Amino acid sequence: MILRQSSEIVYLMKRVLPLLLILATLWCASSALASDATISTLWPVYDYRSSEAAEYQALHMFGPFFKYETKGLKDETKSLETEYALRPLFYRAVDSEGISETDILYPLFGHQSEKGSSSFHIFHLLSYDFGEPESGSRKRSYLFPFLFYGEEDQGTYMAFFPIGGILYNWFGKDRIFFTLFPLYSRTERKTQRIDNILWPFFAIISGENESGYKFWPIYGQSHKQGVYRKKFFLWPIFFSESLKLDSDNPIEVRAAWPLYISKESPNKTSKTLLWPFFSYTEDRVKGSRSWNAPWPLVRITNGEKYHGVKILPFYSDETMDVKRERWYIWPIYKIEELNSELIERRRDRILFFLFQNLRETKFETGDSLHRIDFWPLFGYKQKNGVSHLHVLALLETFFPGNDSIERLWAPLWRVYQQKWDQQGNHAISLLWNLYWHERQGDRVAWELFPLFGYRKESANEVDISFLKGLISYHNGDDGKQLNLFYLPWGLSWDIPSPDQM
Repeated sequence: MILRQSSEIVYLMKRVLPLLLILATLWCASSALASDATISTLWPVYDYRSSEAAEYQALHMFGPFFKYETKGLKDETKSLETEYALRPLFYRAVDSEGISETDILYPLFGHQSEKGSSSFHIFHLLSYDFGEPESGSRKRSYLFPFLFYGEEDQGTYMAFFPIGGILYNWFGKDRIFFTLFPLYSRTERKTQRIDNILWPFFAIISGENESGYKFWPIYGQSHKQGVYRKKFFLWPIFFSESLKLDSDNPIEVRAAWPLYISKESPNKTSKTLLWPFFSYTEDRVKGSRSWNAPWPLVRITNGEKYHGVKILPFYSDETMDVKRERWYIWPIYKIEELNSELIERRRDRILFFLFQNLRETKFETGDSLHRIDFWPLFGYKQKNGVSHLHVLALLETFFPGNDSIERLWAPLWRVYQQKWDQQGNHAISLLWNLYWHERQGDRVAWELFPLFGYRKESANEVDISFLKGLISYHNGDDGKQLNLFYLPWGLSWDIPSPDQM
């Protein structure tokens, strides 16, 4: 049903929006921001802009609700990119190479398509992803947690939870088989096999040099020769484990929880008394020691690369190799820092998402990022010398970098936007272009609908308009002209003679 409606919307927008774009260019007299750029507006009905040099044209209608945009119109070396939007219901982007992306009431429905691959999801619970593995496809579909179907190297699988079925490469297991879950299920990973009856209460463990059983939570044991041994009694009170026996760092765990827990290995020693009140850890690889009393509120760590003090909710300052985290009166103010040979990053946060200030530099590529979010008032982003400020910002701080929210939802509440670069070029929009101002080099254009419009291409080329052309004035190399009452002719003077032209 959703796929059919999506196709109908795409068909409608492909047919209607180009027609609206043509009508928009004929409805109102167009003005040039540059010799190859056209702007035609009738706020809030439509806003049309195009540039031959940039191979770009865009039509916006009724503020942020309708959008039709094309890029790469003439360059045969580039793919033609087209975007449709009927916010907040629908968004679609497609290029001439067949790569497309569609959102319907994101996150309700999403669809992606490219060469050899096609996938869609509904609330990320119903998902379909089939195509060639080279394109990144997983060749699987599911209605989580009930229906599963897919293709893996082991073969084709299908499952209908809780009735029965087989799964390959799900939930960290190579193979899962179940019937009338939790009555019976079996999991396999490498050479290990676990048969569960009335999961999680009864299980039999088998495999290569491996065996065991459990009657949870009363008693259980399992072992694999030379690899591990595990036992528990009245879980989680009493348990012991010997792990990684075939490695250079075997681990011994003993517990009478919550009175005492011990974890011992050549690399690390950890002791806990009256969990979570007192614990001690010595990490011989990292060269650090830490004390918790109680965890996770109070912690003291000593070491060269790992050190710090945590006394929550009052104060915390901990360094973990190239990372450093600080809290002041948790959760009021937090500082997160990362300093390595590849990247330098610092993020300041007040009350988690209320205010965030992020600065990041990647030394290998030279890329830089500065982002400020002050929920719900504004958001600011500066990336590689290009800055963008927008007011309001209702969701962006919670989902930074989410393209679907940026395309389908954010334009609906951004009552003010401004973009600028280090060369002095900028674009300003208030109330979805009720007032807008653009500068590209020496060329300037701005409008306050419907009162006043101004265009300047050079010092000798200026256009001024009152009430969308009720009174208009032009000053250029071809002379001066005054037009009244939207008439195409008017008063002209200072017209250069033929020998001056």
